[in-house]
Amino acid sequence: MEEAEITSNIDPSRIGWIQVGLDFGNIDPDPYRLPSNPPTGWTYAPLHAHERRRRVAEPAVVLPILVQCFDDALRRFGVVDLSSIQLTAHYLDTMAQSDSHLVGVLNWFNTNLKAGADAIVAFDHGLLGEQDVSELVATLQRRITEPFEFGPVIAVPEQHMVNVPAEMPYHPIVPKSDLGVFVTLPEWTPSAVGWILARVIDVARADAPDVSNFTIRVTRVR
Repeated sequence: MEEAEITSNIDPSRIGWIQVGLDFGNIDPDPYRLPSNPPTGWTYAPLHAHERRRRVAEPAVVLPILVQCFDDALRRFGVVDLSSIQLTAHYLDTMAQSDSHLVGVLNWFNTNLKAGADAIVAFDHGLLGEQDVSELVATLQRRITEPFEFGPVIAVPEQHMVNVPAEMPYHPIVPKSDLGVFVTLPEWTPSAVGWILARVIDVARADAPDVSNFTIRVTRVR
């Protein structure tokens, strides 16, 4: 966790925000470390420390946890009624996708199927890459997602579109998509919203692994 702020005194419709880094652990060891007895005729070029990479958590793995922690932290300040959660990502690495991890936790949401909710997933074109929204929805529908349901493609009302706030001055200006994804959740909880964010990002990055800067938002409509 890097920064956080309560913002209801600045914008009544926004409760707060957090900034989280995904780096963890030590810098990866130099893969080109000079061996004690190098083979004759070979020359090694060790990487400098600044060229080595720290290990980075995959967003789809940590998002459900981060959203839950954000909600828990907000509730320490009083009664909270979250109708929307937005994520803005910067400089993500190209990494393996997390489909098996997301499928493995679905049974967690099978305890109260009568408490469902409808929501709209909106995003900017930074998430889509070269694909369109219908392709994204088709891929989502081919995955195992029950008790979550994705689709159809839906026109996003202006008030539900993504909106990059002033706290993100270095986020590149990317056109908003006026089309989004209608989604049915088994419950309106932080863990369920985190799962939706993780699934959509995971699928989008699987088809466009160079996607590294984007904004995505989930808004409850029922």
